Amino acid sequence: MSVLIAFVSYGLAALVLFLTFPAALVLRLLTFPFDRHRMLVSASLVWLGRFVIRTSPLWHVTVEGSLPAPPRTYVVVPNHQSLVDALAVACLPANLKWIGKRSAFQLPWLGWAFRLAGYVPVLRGERADGRRALATLRRYLASGIPVGLFAEGTRSRDGQLKDFKAGPFKLAIEAGVPVIPVAISGAGTAMPADQAWIRPSRITVRILEPIETRGMSLENVEPLRATVRQRLLDAVESG
Repeated sequence: MSVLIAFVSYGLAALVLFLTFPAALVLRLLTFPFDRHRMLVSASLVWLGRFVIRTSPLWHVTVEGSLPAPPRTYVVVPNHQSLVDALAVACLPANLKWIGKRSAFQLPWLGWAFRLAGYVPVLRGERADGRRALATLRRYLASGIPVGLFAEGTRSRDGQLKDFKAGPFKLAIEAGVPVIPVAISGAGTAMPADQAWIRPSRITVRILEPIETRGMSLENVEPLRATVRQRLLDAVESG
């Protein structure tokens, strides 16, 4: 029975994947004159992601906590255990712009939809490309649009929290906006790294208290990074 359920889940996900690019393209063409930041396109991807994860019979998703109300902007920093994290963050009650590795944007269909949504590709290990990507995110923040970055850079293979990149914290300090850690539990069980087979799991998306950056300088990047990592570590370990 579980195998049948898994195949049904894969079929549903494949159908949604098939719809992502056409939906994004149509919305982009219709909203091009007035939606400069492509918010309706990214909202469509958020909706599709929520639909996939919440309708999967193998997964039960709970979201705890809340995000600051508009027009407040912020930098969301989740931990990263699995490809399912990308679906889990779609359950956050906000329409964020995300940064992701360039290879994901090169995928036919889904990667094209990411570009149409105004998400930001980055080539891992290339500092110039990283600076360009962060500059794009700063422009989003200046326009009142919250952003999200997986600070580990890539998903953990062993379930342990990896070292955090400095970029998200430098971005938040320079923009003067809070960092909001988001602890995702259960995604690693739902689909372990480097495995394609999904499993039953209870997935919790816990929005932790914002950490204000006003008054901070770039000298505070390291302490801020350590604080956010510790808070996420504590939250993930507590389940």
